[in-house]
Amino acid sequence: MIRINKMTRGRFGNKILQYNSLMQLASLLNEEPYCTYWDEGHAIFDLPVFKSAEGLCREEKILTWRECASVSFRDNVKKVHDKFDIILDDPAYMLHNVFFQLTHIDPRKFLPINKNYKRDMPVDKINVGIHFRGTDILGADGNHGREIHRPRYYKDSIDIIESEYDNIKYYVCSDDLNFTSYKETIKYLEQKNCLYEKGNIGNHLADFSTLAGCDILVASSSTFIICAGFLGRTNKKIIHSQEWIEKNLNHLPWHRKQDPDDVRRAQLSFDDFWVSLYNGGNEFYKVWRWV
Repeated sequence: MIRINKMTRGRFGNKILQYNSLMQLASLLNEEPYCTYWDEGHAIFDLPVFKSAEGLCREEKILTWRECASVSFRDNVKKVHDKFDIILDDPAYMLHNVFFQLTHIDPRKFLPINKNYKRDMPVDKINVGIHFRGTDILGADGNHGREIHRPRYYKDSIDIIESEYDNIKYYVCSDDLNFTSYKETIKYLEQKNCLYEKGNIGNHLADFSTLAGCDILVASSSTFIICAGFLGRTNKKIIHSQEWIEKNLNHLPWHRKQDPDDVRRAQLSFDDFWVSLYNGGNEFYKVWRWV
């Protein structure tokens, strides 16, 4: 059995990625998955309520991102699974750093948005979702602003979209309405007389469904928008920041001071998601434009 006994302490996007890792691994190994009840996930997605693992469990062993990042990860998994139940709880960190290694089935199969949240987007529009990170990237937990996307990125993305499409509607989503890039983008949309709608500051699940239903995404660095990219509507055109990708290609440190080696290795694994994406990603998540 492959299990999540406790959802990651990360936010909504990280929880989706942890769940995707569970289901992808279970499929790869033809093993039964188990996930603890997940409030947000069961609210927005049609998820199974897994039968209790009680009485079915063997001794547990956490499978880490390091083991799955290896070229021989299937051998590593088999060695673990021959004797133990595989556990994907923290500190396994089986998130976007293993997305490209594990994802071989469309994640929409495992995470369909349910009828309570699925949004019917206007079919006579090109629907463009714009996502901003704010509060969670400004302090120490956000790597001291390393992941901030400047207003110019959003404005340039809008200019590209406006030059290539007609009849556009924008959906502007953030959890920080005071974030400079958010305010500047709203102002820019108004200056250009663009049709736009603000997201729901009090309901991130509603925002997620809206973004997942868009034709084009102007993305931040957040796993929230990454997951909206590979769920919901298929064949989205996704834009990411060139400035942001260069920080990852160059493996710039996350903090002002050098991190301990074990922390640095973990950071490099998350950088590598972006490197793989820059090199083409896969059929489930790839970039249309770097801006």
